[in-house]
Amino acid sequence: MDQDPAICLRTQLKAALQHAGLSQAQVARELGLSTKHMSQMLTGRAPLTITWASRIAALCGARIEVHVLAGRTTR
Repeated sequence: MDQDPAICLRTQLKAALQHAGLSQAQVARELGLSTKHMSQMLTGRAPLTITWASRIAALCGARIEVHVLAGRTTR
């Protein structure tokens, strides 16, 4: 079974932070978020919108791409 897209997105954002050498606290300050809210978004305890994900990714020198695939799902 495929992994939940939200979990995958959070995992990839955490990896992007690490690759960029940025802490969650640094990115939270840059985006005007509390470190608590930043942590909650990256752990799934608070909603992580595509907009916030894109802003986080941009600070890491990355970007978010969304692909919509036609066809039936197996779920």
